[in-house]
Amino acid sequence: MKQGEEGRKAAVRILFEQESIRKHARYFFWKYQRHVSSSYTDWEDFYVEIVLRIFQEKEAGRGPRENCEGYYYKLTRNICEEMVRANKKSMEAQKQLMNLDALTGDPEVIEKVVHYIRQMNCKCSTLLYHYHIEVELVRDKKQLVEMLLQKCGKQYTLGSIPVHLSECLDKLCETIHNDPNNLF
Repeated sequence: MKQGEEGRKAAVRILFEQESIRKHARYFFWKYQRHVSSSYTDWEDFYVEIVLRIFQEKEAGRGPRENCEGYYYKLTRNICEEMVRANKKSMEAQKQLMNLDALTGDPEVIEKVVHYIRQMNCKCSTLLYHYHIEVELVRDKKQLVEMLLQKCGKQYTLGSIPVHLSECLDKLCETIHNDPNNLF
């Protein structure tokens, strides 16, 4: 077991020494800076993430065995594109959250929204209730992750919380729109 661990460490060290990975990480960090900088303080933090992702890909048996520079370039670009999509989704979620916050001041509206939220799956009902309805609103992502683990038995990442909130808001809006009882 110790020898396998040493081999993995050596493989990561070799990836860190690849100048092409460093070059691509630096280039894409600056190109996508407004999307990437929300997650990483500088390009070297981003570089560490890229190396770890490449290592995970290679360990899973994906990617080429030789002539890897193009693969490193594409993988780094794809990671940046994922961040762009996540950033856009997060901005959309924040917009929807602001709209819901404006609506939830009326106790009658809150009661109707709670009715719909209780019908949703554990993840959505927990997130929406604690983020928007509860008297003491929970806006801390870490607390929300802990609540989801405790109440739903599933582990979520801090970065996924805005995406899940957005998804749950979409489901809530759809549920309200399609409700035959027309509470709204």
